[in-house]
Amino acid sequence: MTVTELAIKRPTLIVVFFLALGVVGIFGYYQLRYELLPKINIPWVNIQTVYPGASPSEVENSVTRKIEDAVSTIEKITNIYATSYEGLSIVSIEFSRAAEIDVAVSEVQRKVNAATMFLPRDARTPIVQKFSLEEAPTLRLGVTSNMLPREFYQFLTDQIQPTFSKIAGVGQVSLIGVDIR
Repeated sequence: MTVTELAIKRPTLIVVFFLALGVVGIFGYYQLRYELLPKINIPWVNIQTVYPGASPSEVENSVTRKIEDAVSTIEKITNIYATSYEGLSIVSIEFSRAAEIDVAVSEVQRKVNAATMFLPRDARTPIVQKFSLEEAPTLRLGVTSNMLPREFYQFLTDQIQPTFSKIAGVGQVSLIGVDIR
């Protein structure tokens, strides 16, 4: 007996089958859990150190290498990437997937704090940050005006920035590309 013959000879069986399939589909839909931005733990830690007025080679020798040497002894590191710019050192550490990122960040912070005594006096305190998609900006706004640049900057810092900062769920409001006195 083919499917067509079965559908013609026993229509109630087909109706019951499709009703059961529909009930299972509706039940599955209501059990479905989804998030627009799921929690993903990316095993990356960045260390940024500002060394004002230093050339890239001086930053590399005085800051970047010392931080690299300090953190290289941490377990479960896959790769260490270091970049030295004029007045800025960035060391990025990639951990294996088996590493607990919160434990790794505290270990990196401990090693960097121990290495700060070997950094130059003019170098600022290194900033250790774990890479998190939750901290990525979800909204970027561009604004223009016919006002003078300094007046416009003052308006943004006095009126707009505090208004956005008071909204529930807003972590940080940054002004980028404005003319600062």
